[in-house]
Amino acid sequence: MQTLINPSPSVVAVTGAAAGIGAACARLLAGQGARVVRVVLMDRDADAGAQLAQELGALFIAVDVADGASVQAAFAALDAQCGRLDGLVNSAGIESRALLDQLSEAAWDRVLDVNLKGSMLCTQAAARLMRRSGGGAVVNIASIAGKRISYSGDMAYTASKAGVLGFTRHAAFELAADHIRVNAVCPGPTLTPMIHRSLTPARIDAVAAVVPLGRWVQAEDVANAVAFLLGPGAAMCTGTSLDVDGGVLVSNGTPYADYVAARQ
Repeated sequence: MQTLINPSPSVVAVTGAAAGIGAACARLLAGQGARVVRVVLMDRDADAGAQLAQELGALFIAVDVADGASVQAAFAALDAQCGRLDGLVNSAGIESRALLDQLSEAAWDRVLDVNLKGSMLCTQAAARLMRRSGGGAVVNIASIAGKRISYSGDMAYTASKAGVLGFTRHAAFELAADHIRVNAVCPGPTLTPMIHRSLTPARIDAVAAVVPLGRWVQAEDVANAVAFLLGPGAAMCTGTSLDVDGGVLVSNGTPYADYVAARQ
């Protein structure tokens, strides 16, 4: 019986791998032993990326995902050193925090370039290598912001993540004939360095109080979902998105105590 992916991916690339969700994905995949022969870390931060790669025994390649020439060079280097590619995690992402009146064209462009165009450029380059390997899997890190709005970021971030979900669906359709699956993970409130830079400790505690499962999502929670979508258990999953949000979307922001009180 033919499947849509090599059941044992051997080379997996992770963008945005120097920190946050990308680093958690790299750590998890590097620990999967025979199932993942080599993890390739990609990031603009060469120092942090190279340090983590050395720790994990992985390959590091510097890349600016928003720059087409940089992406092409990075995947050419991957091909030269690994000879194949079976999985890609598009985790590189940034946010801005301006209101509409203060949102500059440059800030809008940069967020969309990294979060959305970067996912397209890397998927495009990766697909060329995956076809040669007989198939593969792409997982895009979107956000529940793409299904509602972002509270820690702004409308540029929301638009970029909604775009990632649309791109995921369309790429899944186009690449299915090549046995390349494309899915997305939508993290909810996730404690990453980006969040610690954006929110005060009091605000962080307040957010945790409205998560139905009672805590912030950890980067490792997202990495577990990514590993599933890359692997054979998701062989017939493509064009879908997996929410990892502790129940935030189903709660619609209503604390459980308020929900119960309104019914007593």
